[in-house]
Amino acid sequence: MTEGDVECFSEYMEVWIHRMRIEGLRLWLSGILRIQVGPVSMEYLNHQLSSCGFALHRDLDKNYIFRVMYSGCFVQLEHGSYVIVLNLLKRVSRFGGRTQKFMMKCPAVLAPPNREYIQCDSDFIQVTREIPVDNWTNELDWSLALRGSLVVALEDSSLIQVNVEMHKPNITVQGRRGTVLSPVQVFKTEGHFLPLKLVSGHYAYSMEATCPNVNQLPSEDTVLHVYKRRMGLTKRGGYQNETLSVSSVIVEQSDTFTWSETSDFVQLVIPTSHIQQKKECSGQEGETLQQNFYKIDAVLTFKETNHKMHWTMENTSPCSEILKSLLMHDEPKEANFTTHAPEGITGVPEALVDSNKEFTPSVPLKTTSTAPQTSTSITSVPTQQIQTTEALRTSSRLSP
Repeated sequence: MTEGDVECFSEYMEVWIHRMRIEGLRLWLSGILRIQVGPVSMEYLNHQLSSCGFALHRDLDKNYIFRVMYSGCFVQLEHGSYVIVLNLLKRVSRFGGRTQKFMMKCPAVLAPPNREYIQCDSDFIQVTREIPVDNWTNELDWSLALRGSLVVALEDSSLIQVNVEMHKPNITVQGRRGTVLSPVQVFKTEGHFLPLKLVSGHYAYSMEATCPNVNQLPSEDTVLHVYKRRMGLTKRGGYQNETLSVSSVIVEQSDTFTWSETSDFVQLVIPTSHIQQKKECSGQEGETLQQNFYKIDAVLTFKETNHKMHWTMENTSPCSEILKSLLMHDEPKEANFTTHAPEGITGVPEALVDSNKEFTPSVPLKTTSTAPQTSTSITSVPTQQIQTTEALRTSSRLSP
């Protein structure tokens, strides 16, 4: 029995298989799953394999990547490691071959980081998450990847007009909405998406988030968009055609809400009156004004993963005289619609790392970006298609 070079991630392991060995994998899968694994479309094949936590993808050289979920069929937990043995037929001549046992093995891990804390206002977005480690609990050297192609070291984050604060166990990123966010359409509602990941070697870690549109006055319903993805370490430049499907949604602030989903997003619709709050703010000349804000805590469960997604959003509307007028008069006269841009996100969010431990993000970021505010290569608005695929295509190899 041999043990090959397997890549280990938070929820699955992968191995590269040469196209000359794929016949052996096909025969093995057909035997253990009792299905006919033949030359069908990859989409149909993966639909069959997904029931057992398996997936198979072709790379650019027409070789294959075989993925096995730790919760998949025939995966055993042995001495603190997830193990599955593949019996692959290796053809040695036109008339026969020999079977070789190949072991896929990865250290068992605790539940991956599964929380995201997002703060939005009319100028900024700020995202806080726990810093991940690999399956051997090693700390990783992280870089930032914006829109899948702009990759910079954390200390050079100003080049993509992003601020970074690391205060273990958390990392916080902040950027101006007009610079780092991209418009995205979900059903009939537009949101603004942050296409940002941490990357290190063959690992990727999502810092992706959405902010709602900036609205001066609240509507009857508040519409929010939650980006669906695996929350732990995933394959950098991996195949992004996996679709997670929601099995349940819980909202802490209200029992009255609806949810629907696309391939990429979950849309939450919550009555604004259930979550809306007001607070005082200062205008540009120091006058006392009012602004709307709300906080949403949601827990999402997906059929394809054993780990829940804990998602928190705080959204603050612009500071406005019209709100003060509405509060001061029962039947207000027409008010001048004056807005004042906030000075950035300064609140320190409170979230949980796990059910028993306070999740304390980094100290508030400076409210002024450390990078120049104009950059034609950065600020151009991309198309609405979300680019989440990294350029890197490295894989562990099981040679022929």
